[in-house]
Amino acid sequence: MSGAARPSVSVVMPFAGDAAAASAALATLAALRVGEPDERILADNADNADNADNAGTVAVPGALAGVTVIAAAGERSPARARNAGAACARGEWILFLDADCVAPADLLDRYFAEPVDADVGALAGEVLPAGGSVSGSLAARYGAERSFLSQRAHLAHRYLPRAAAANLLVRRSAFAALGGFHEGLRAAEDTDFAWRLQQAGWRLELRAGAHVEHRYRTTVGELRAQWRDYAAGRAWLGRRYPGFVPEPAARRALARARRRVTQLGAPDRGGRAGRAGGPPLRDRAAFLALDALLAGEELAGLVLSNRPRSAAAPGAAASVVLVAERFPARGDPLVDFALSLDCARVEAAARPQQTESAGARLRIDYREDDGIAARALAFTRLLARHPARCAAEGWRRRASPAAPKLTALAPAARRLARDPGARVHGIGGDGARVGAARLAALAGARPEHHL
Repeated sequence: MSGAARPSVSVVMPFAGDAAAASAALATLAALRVGEPDERILADNADNADNADNAGTVAVPGALAGVTVIAAAGERSPARARNAGAACARGEWILFLDADCVAPADLLDRYFAEPVDADVGALAGEVLPAGGSVSGSLAARYGAERSFLSQRAHLAHRYLPRAAAANLLVRRSAFAALGGFHEGLRAAEDTDFAWRLQQAGWRLELRAGAHVEHRYRTTVGELRAQWRDYAAGRAWLGRRYPGFVPEPAARRALARARRRVTQLGAPDRGGRAGRAGGPPLRDRAAFLALDALLAGEELAGLVLSNRPRSAAAPGAAASVVLVAERFPARGDPLVDFALSLDCARVEAAARPQQTESAGARLRIDYREDDGIAARALAFTRLLARHPARCAAEGWRRRASPAAPKLTALAPAARRLARDPGARVHGIGGDGARVGAARLAALAGARPEHHL
């Protein structure tokens, strides 16, 4: 299908690298074959993007012909950059393409080589290891052999099909209905988007022919950090989605170890130890050691918060703290109310399925982001300093066993304690009213009337 016959596409590439990486990203975008209504957008989320008037002066050396560079101001995260790029997009479809991917020139046409049904909200283009990965560093060879961004594998996920946003074509109307990617997250924002998309009634399909090549991490240190992030994201998904339980890291590691040990002794085509088509013999023992190392990183990541490392430090003390359940939901008039208040902060239980983009201007802390480690530490400190409050909370919870446990409320109570004198309001349903009263009691504040 030619560019003139297919729907219009806006290509959005999130970016946060240095000048050399920017040149490579711009070259990838410029090499794409596009039609008249198509767009190519680089969303600059590097350090210089903190100032919307300073885009492109540090990381991005200047756009090539036909490529628009926009500043993705605010938090440094792929979700923020994708949302900023999508906000400028005009195409019927939005193609999210990571900066560490290399795409064929006809990628857009490949997506529409077959008709797309009206109920398909997104097409997942395959993500293959870059050709040079097999001769690169140990970390790059490991990533290429594992190919852990394979869309085919993601779509076979045991809970719900998911997709990596490294190469993901999304119907613009579906993206707008969901409110985009959830921000304020370290990892798993693309899995969350794919699951919300399907829960909203859209289908997710594979387009294996619309493939790109991905450059995996080149150092073991980067690989370790990536594994911690992935595990923190899975733990967050477990808190957010009832019925989804992350597979224990130890079980995953043992399964990989058994496969590696089997590969070590199996002969390949040349009669050498190792299986045919598998990694070279020199890598198999190293990959086994990496599996063990990364299993430890997974265990560490499962207890961590899913907030970005670059999350802003707490601002000035809030004068009003609004306690909500799922916030900010699409069309909720309380979003405008919250925005009208000075020095307000929202303490919410979780993000909604369909979010209100205006909520990005609010200061919101989510209980679902608090990892096991943060909850345990906050609970220990709260119990040591205010045992009577903790005991009283235990009695209150006996009347409503379904309410959040004290360990889940402890980080929020400690955040509230950093806003001395703040008025505490519950907004929304009865759950928010009860939650506001419980948090206020734990923090030694006084809840005010329910809104």
